[in-house]
Amino acid sequence: MRSCQPFIAAFLLAISTFSTGQQIPSPDLPHGLLYIVDSDHGSSDSHERIFSLDPQRKAILKNYPAGSRPDIALSPDGARLYVAYEQMSPDRTEGVGKLDVIETATGTVLASVPNPNRWVAVGPLYASEMALSSDGRWLYMKKLTLDLNHLPVDAVAIFDTAANRFLPDAISLPKCAASLFVPWPDSHTLSVLCSQETDLRTVRLNDQGVPANLVPAGVSVTNHGAGQWVGTAFISGANEVTVIAADGKYSRVNLDTNKITQEGAIAFSPPLTPAGWHPRVRATEHVTSLGRRFIGMQPVLDSDGRLYILLSRSDRYMHAADAIAVLDEKTLQQEAFFELKSSTRGTRSLFWSGAIGDDGNRLYLLGVESKSGIVHVLHLPDGKEVDTIKGVGTTPTIMIVSP
Repeated sequence: MRSCQPFIAAFLLAISTFSTGQQIPSPDLPHGLLYIVDSDHGSSDSHERIFSLDPQRKAILKNYPAGSRPDIALSPDGARLYVAYEQMSPDRTEGVGKLDVIETATGTVLASVPNPNRWVAVGPLYASEMALSSDGRWLYMKKLTLDLNHLPVDAVAIFDTAANRFLPDAISLPKCAASLFVPWPDSHTLSVLCSQETDLRTVRLNDQGVPANLVPAGVSVTNHGAGQWVGTAFISGANEVTVIAADGKYSRVNLDTNKITQEGAIAFSPPLTPAGWHPRVRATEHVTSLGRRFIGMQPVLDSDGRLYILLSRSDRYMHAADAIAVLDEKTLQQEAFFELKSSTRGTRSLFWSGAIGDDGNRLYLLGVESKSGIVHVLHLPDGKEVDTIKGVGTTPTIMIVSP
């Protein structure tokens, strides 16, 4: 009878996964690992890599293969790691996009498929341009294609993780530029926040992953004056997305009507950079402005009814963040303010991305340092820094916490 227990447990797990439509963390995998992309960009002997880090032991457990400009996504159960990268063509004349599906338990590459027309970021620090649906079935990936006039057009390709192949239909996002993916809990809806047109576009998929509209209409979300940038967005209701602009003004968008139902401004303390401060000429955005902060285009970190918003510096390298504002998820009122202090007198610790783990008790911030990476570990909800993990790669840029 005892020998049947593993089979019964696996059978019950499969039924639960099927009935809820959500992937359950695998009991056979380590939990709470940090998957980190090290772009190592700018080094004369570049060694881009992806590794899993155990924050408790402060040890790297596995290194995963990666080509140039790697990007990652992790399945909701932690069993599959999706790695997008560039490699040189056989004749060494151009870069060729690839997407690998890796089994995290063994590091085995289960599938490797062509991945043309990747959206490739510029610079050593960049955000992910991939996102998974809540059930792990669809992997959304940003692409840069050509229209009939051979002009570049932004698009989102859909990768079927059950069949390990890209679907034939791509979602066209003309004039979107930099974007933020906001997958919905129903696993059949994706909202995209676009920076060029400063609008929100939403597409719905059927059970086969076919988009209902290949060119989704946009809802303008920055009706607060000229010079405003989009910041971040999150699901705030059964059919509602809240978009927070870079200067703290927000818009709530109803997807049934495709209209804004509420607008307002969040009272940040200390205040953010005033609306309209950002110049129209992007090349002048790094002028010295000590003390000024804005909301960068990063996913919202959500835990226990609180939003952890990364605040970027307008005078710092690559818009790295140095503080976090904690908001009530429903009221958007600020509850706390975390600011990391560096050991160097008169400076602040900078970080690029964050993730919440340990059942909502830890906030991990991927630090930016001159010679190597660092992970700051904060206790939640008070924000006290309880640990640091040093020597994390050369230029770490993306971090995901396993379930």
